Amino acid sequence: MVDLCRDLLGLAGTLNIIDGIVGLSKSKFFTANATYVFSDLRTWSWIILVLGVLQLLAAFSLFGGSELARWFGIITASVSAIGQLLAAPGYPLWSLTIFSVDIVIIYALAVYAGHKLRT
Repeated sequence: MVDLCRDLLGLAGTLNIIDGIVGLSKSKFFTANATYVFSDLRTWSWIILVLGVLQLLAAFSLFGGSELARWFGIITASVSAIGQLLAAPGYPLWSLTIFSVDIVIIYALAVYAGHKLRT
């Protein structure tokens, strides 16, 4: 199950990096004139890009099998889930999809990865 967590965390990180890069390149598929909680699409693209890099780092840290890596993965997925909800005005379906993946990652790391790391 830790392998699945690591793969999902890497997938979510990669998708967040792509999402951040696309947002920074001023792509046309984001909703025009979206109103964000604060700032604009460019700021949220940077935030999502940094969260994606942190998620990839967390995925690679799970190879070591430490408890700290597990908690780092849970924290990065949690912050990413919140970030996706706050960035939802730009592209709601994509944000909710990544939010759902983040929730599955949090659940899998919290429930299953701890036992695997301890044995």
